[in-house]
Amino acid sequence: MAFDSLGILAALTLFCACVSAWLLAAPLRPAARLYLRFASMLLAALGVTRLVGLADAAGLFLLPLGGASLMVAALALFARPPPVFAIAGALVIALAGGLAGLVSGVWMLALAPVVFAGLAIIAASLNGIAAIPILAGVSLLAAGLAFLEQGAQAGMFLFCAAALVGLAKPSALAVQKQRHAGSRDASIRGFH
Repeated sequence: MAFDSLGILAALTLFCACVSAWLLAAPLRPAARLYLRFASMLLAALGVTRLVGLADAAGLFLLPLGGASLMVAALALFARPPPVFAIAGALVIALAGGLAGLVSGVWMLALAPVVFAGLAIIAASLNGIAAIPILAGVSLLAAGLAFLEQGAQAGMFLFCAAALVGLAKPSALAVQKQRHAGSRDASIRGFH
């Protein structure tokens, strides 16, 4: 394994983005917070595997699962939270895709759930009229394409970091707006 300072710096950036997203998820409702934090842990583990040279193999598991978790978090934030059965199904399909990609050597099987998750994040963000999460969905798509082209290298780590922070930061602002609107509605109901 050759020393690649750019790859290590990008993995460290992803790890820092995961810690930041974990902290930024605190004010979110539980349905979104749980899956955003789960994605943070998965992608942080992906950054750590870069240091030991196992990022390509680990990426086949962690990237689809992280993408599916980000998709569930986006749906919970900007649309209606999916039922638990659908969430479990999405995570199982992502894991099965990663396993199939690892066993068969066809990486596209592992990246199909990532592409679907990126498109679902874009659709949910369009529903919530949120520009930054739309870019987060595009970043997740780009992370999948970068992984397909060159494996777990600096570009994929940076796109994953952008997707994670893009969903965490604007989401916290959206929650504050929802709380403000809820308190305003409560004060209006109090006058009637």
